[in-house]
Amino acid sequence: MGGSAFNFLLASSFPRLPPPVYHALKARLTPVLRQFYVHVAVPAEAPEKTDHGDLDFVVFCPRNSSAPHSVNVPHELIKAALGATHCILEEGNRTSNFAIVVDRGAWGHLGCTEQEEKNRQSAGEHDIYCQVDVHVCADKNEWERVVYFHSYGDLGMIQGLVASNVGLVLGVNGLKFPHPPHPTLILCQDFTIISKFFGWSNERRNSGFDNRQQIFEWVSESRFFDPKCFQTSGEGIRKVKVQRTMYSDFVAWAKQRLAEGGLTSVDMAEVKRRRERVREEALIEFGRQDEVEAYVKEFEGRKKLKSSFNGTVVNAWTHSKGNWRKVKTIMTIKERKD
Repeated sequence: MGGSAFNFLLASSFPRLPPPVYHALKARLTPVLRQFYVHVAVPAEAPEKTDHGDLDFVVFCPRNSSAPHSVNVPHELIKAALGATHCILEEGNRTSNFAIVVDRGAWGHLGCTEQEEKNRQSAGEHDIYCQVDVHVCADKNEWERVVYFHSYGDLGMIQGLVASNVGLVLGVNGLKFPHPPHPTLILCQDFTIISKFFGWSNERRNSGFDNRQQIFEWVSESRFFDPKCFQTSGEGIRKVKVQRTMYSDFVAWAKQRLAEGGLTSVDMAEVKRRRERVREEALIEFGRQDEVEAYVKEFEGRKKLKSSFNGTVVNAWTHSKGNWRKVKTIMTIKERKD
């Protein structure tokens, strides 16, 4: 969710935050934001992380809002409460960025004096800052989804990769059924239900992970994870930035599982058959099969009608000899009768 948004300031002014600094900042600012929002959370951090780029808060439901339909607390109040010097503000259910100056010597009591001084040398005469992002959600369901999907680093994206391998889309808005050229369907937005469908234990996830290995093993417990069929690129699988090291490590881990098991990748025909089986199962599981079949039937009917009843065909039938106004009149009358 992060990365420095303040491109008008030096990149060196936003140092990576050592874990003690990050956790102290989170402990200090969480109660501050809870004065303004009913629901405040920081997505669970990726295990074994040696530093942090910024601090991400996900919030919902302003307290004592003077604007009943607004999801935002007035930005000037949040800026003042956080003690931010610079900010990039967004209205509605969006993310606003705040830059908070690090006072000289502030990292000393956390045992990070050396890191602070090194960062100040890199910034030269300029201040150094902590970046704090506040993502405002429109409702409780969105708040829960955002917190879930962005917890444990790249885990949500890794889960999305497993979904892509079986022809589905899993993201911060839930589980979707892509069906081009038809509209994409949202199958479910409750990650507890989605996890059960994939075969992921909610209890295990909620208990937390101590390292990446535990996360990778949890992901592989899905009944839809098969090293033989696992793909990391191709149709329906989006490219991921190289900075996503946890994602990259999972891809390497999955390939290693294939090699260690003495397995060989299956042919693409089998991959496609498996994908269609899972897609059909998903429609049945979430009660959307009849809807999709009815839509496709109607779509094909319109397509067939269009191929047999169009301007060119009507022109030939009626011997209109290119009188397109006459052709249009005939087609309009026919459509009204139908």
